[in-house]
Amino acid sequence: MLEQLEAEVLRLANEFLEDAPTAVVARCRSIRDELFRLLDQPRWPQQARRLHALAARTCGYLAIADSDFFGEYAAAEDHARSAWQLAELADHDELRSWVRSVQSAIAYWAGQWRTADEFAAEALELASTRSSASRAIAMRARALARLGDVAALRRTAEIQVPDQARADETGIVLFTDMNLQRCLGGAYLWIGDHDNAQTHLEQALDGYERDRAFDYAVIAVTRLDLAATHLGRGELEAAVAVAEPVLTMPATRRLEGARRRVRDLRSDLATAAFHADPVARAWADELDAFATHTVLAG
Repeated sequence: MLEQLEAEVLRLANEFLEDAPTAVVARCRSIRDELFRLLDQPRWPQQARRLHALAARTCGYLAIADSDFFGEYAAAEDHARSAWQLAELADHDELRSWVRSVQSAIAYWAGQWRTADEFAAEALELASTRSSASRAIAMRARALARLGDVAALRRTAEIQVPDQARADETGIVLFTDMNLQRCLGGAYLWIGDHDNAQTHLEQALDGYERDRAFDYAVIAVTRLDLAATHLGRGELEAAVAVAEPVLTMPATRRLEGARRRVRDLRSDLATAAFHADPVARAWADELDAFATHTVLAG
């Protein structure tokens, strides 16, 4: 039974990238509930640790879904706290690192940037694989960008990551080199370093569209961050062009990560630089339509 549950939890990590969000969340809840049921029964210590680790993963998946799919930050924090408690019971440092990075991301998008930095710093201390270290670096870089600590951001971006990998780092758990490039690009965008931002974001987008075209959620936010980079330079037509594939996505794939960025683009278009531009006004209408029809709004 444990082997079957491990296979299902591993498979869920990949399904979160490709399947319909509401359907995969429902499957995850079902598996989580089964794990909790088994944890209520007498178990050998080694079996209990494995079950705690699996339950931590499912709670972490749900935390990510609540934050990045649906924008429900309070629920995300609850799931992430449960994931941390379970990771502690599993006594698994790499799992602890992953959960702390998840908590950093949730705090970041909730506007709690100091907390996001603290979680990411702890995640980096616990990390021993390339994926977990890359995720922690990315989370810390973004938080430092929002805190305005440019020197620390640049030092963090230069940290060397280990080469070690784990077989269970897959799907939503795996943090690729391309994803690190994407997040660093976002951090540079937020400190106004548009040259570095464009370089990192274009490298990430090329890599994802070449090697991981199924990862539509990450590709969408990368394109929107790149659009924001162009807009920051006053390059309206380039911004419209790079965002176009995102705005034609079906509503079932319009997740909160993309919606957040669309809202930011919409705010940028309201500035004096674009206020009288007919192209900007037309694009603003497209952005409004995108944000109205999402995976939650229908």
